[in-house]
Amino acid sequence: MSVSPSRFALFYALYFALLGCIAPFWGLYLQHLSFSATDIGALMALFGVVRIVAPNMWAAQSRRFPGPVHMVRLAGLLTLVCFSLIFITRDFYGVAFVMLAYGFFWAAMLPQYEVLCMQSLGNQVDRYSRVRLWGSVGFVVSVLVLGWLLDSLSILALPVIMWGLMFLITGNAWLMPAVDHPPKPQSQDDHHFWRRLRSPAIAGFILLNVLLQLSFGPYYTFFSIFLSDAGYSATMTGMFWGVGVIAEVILFWQFGRIMHLLSWRGWVTISLLATAARWALTGYMIDSAAMLFLLQTLHAFSFAVMHAVSMRYVQALFPAHLQGRAQALYSSVSFGVGGAVGAWVSGLLWEPLGGTLVFVLAGLASLAGAVVAWLTLSSVER
Repeated sequence: MSVSPSRFALFYALYFALLGCIAPFWGLYLQHLSFSATDIGALMALFGVVRIVAPNMWAAQSRRFPGPVHMVRLAGLLTLVCFSLIFITRDFYGVAFVMLAYGFFWAAMLPQYEVLCMQSLGNQVDRYSRVRLWGSVGFVVSVLVLGWLLDSLSILALPVIMWGLMFLITGNAWLMPAVDHPPKPQSQDDHHFWRRLRSPAIAGFILLNVLLQLSFGPYYTFFSIFLSDAGYSATMTGMFWGVGVIAEVILFWQFGRIMHLLSWRGWVTISLLATAARWALTGYMIDSAAMLFLLQTLHAFSFAVMHAVSMRYVQALFPAHLQGRAQALYSSVSFGVGGAVGAWVSGLLWEPLGGTLVFVLAGLASLAGAVVAWLTLSSVER
């Protein structure tokens, strides 16, 4: 397969620029629509639930498509169509329907691109990191520019900007060169795939990623609201998010040079411990901008290291013909289950406990993930 790395870089930049609209600012948009913390948590949890179902459903149907590029073209087009409904609804159930509908198709795109990218780059994690960092660049530009725009305009401009990014993502998918692949027997794939899931290393890998994304629940759902309630502007909110992703970009760029310093298990364990400290201190340091900026730099470990090494684990734990399904499982179970439960629980606890204690609980979830990593991943190394 021969696809220019620049084509993948453009996808990552656009895809994560869109995520830069959703993660920091969608909660503020929902708050503007007068939804309560419980409503916001429930809506973000529903968005997480669809990320459990969608990647696996699309991966299971992949052999019905001539190739993965055909799949992402259709998914991009249907994402755009479904999200267009956001302009005609404002009530809870209408917004929930739109989030479920567009999320179902949007969630199908990233796992397929990840597999295509890794295979195109020969499964070299250092080359992957340098392509994937353009997603981080897209996110940084998005949160910084959007924070300034929303202060100048209105939070109601958010859906318009998101629609535009979805249009560009869809256009990029249709410009990707299509590479067909021969279909494989469904029953044989199922047998090998489900048998591998019995491995303690794979079970531990999945569980630690669920715990990691569970710990991200209050961050993705309420961090911007937490900042707004503490008196920070949308511009400052964008800067806080941007600093974290700048640190992520730097580590993505240099990770190939330093990854040999530790085992895969060592990197995962240290990253989860750093994430635990990050969340626990965030709750107590909300009034100190300097400390929040410092804590945000730990996103380099919370996301960049964890994702780069997790991608390598997917390649090591599954053969090439099962990696599409494995990538979908990694995305749906960790980001889907962990993200959905984290958003839902943080929504339930946000008002009765307050943001500080909710972030402390998030730190405990990440700490549990570090323990799981240390106990289960020793048998899988370079």
